[in-house]
Amino acid sequence: MIQISTTPRIEYNETMNIHTVFTGVANAHIIENPRGVILVDAGMPHQARWIVGKIRALGHSPQAVRLILCTHGHIDHAGSAVALKRLTGAPIALHRGDARLVATSRLKIPPGRNRFINFTKWVMETFGWLAPIETFTPDILLEDGQSLREFGMDARVIHTPGHTAGSISLAFDDGAVFVGDAILNLLRVSFPLYWEDPASARASACKIRALQPRVLYSGHGRAFDARALDTFVGDHCDSK
Repeated sequence: MIQISTTPRIEYNETMNIHTVFTGVANAHIIENPRGVILVDAGMPHQARWIVGKIRALGHSPQAVRLILCTHGHIDHAGSAVALKRLTGAPIALHRGDARLVATSRLKIPPGRNRFINFTKWVMETFGWLAPIETFTPDILLEDGQSLREFGMDARVIHTPGHTAGSISLAFDDGAVFVGDAILNLLRVSFPLYWEDPASARASACKIRALQPRVLYSGHGRAFDARALDTFVGDHCDSK
């Protein structure tokens, strides 16, 4: 079931509102300001109409969406990207490092952090629990440092690889940072459950910390603040 998060919405200024939509597996984030709407992450396959319904519930037409930005190319973050593009007309943006992931309909899950997580990976892949996605070529290939001002947002792209080669975070000028699966907040703030490159994932967490964020929005779990991030990764980053 898709629902708008019941946690308090965090507002940073008078012109930007952030709404987190839980898609049953991961989070999608609807960001609105007077210049339009962008969608950060696109849910699982077959969820596009539900997500558009949430956008309508906020008082926007589908055509108000100016950009569909996927933090990475996994099924739970890009699964409905093509269908959302059809419904909204908005372009899909993804880092070039993950273009290979959305060029195939079947997701290959990266290695897990431990044996139990690798067992869950084996179960999902063996028993076909991951629906195929509608493949696509991104309309916009994102680069580190790229500005989103042309889409009405005072934000820039931060390349934060590790979970995948093309994972990105989105850093707003007011201190909000959308980290995708670079950092999770499930039972606690942690590294991603699955990662293509553990060393890069750790470095990316430090890169995010160096942004001095005020609040962080993860692809999984609730928003969290800089203190929680520092508790999780501070010692590791400071020892480098």
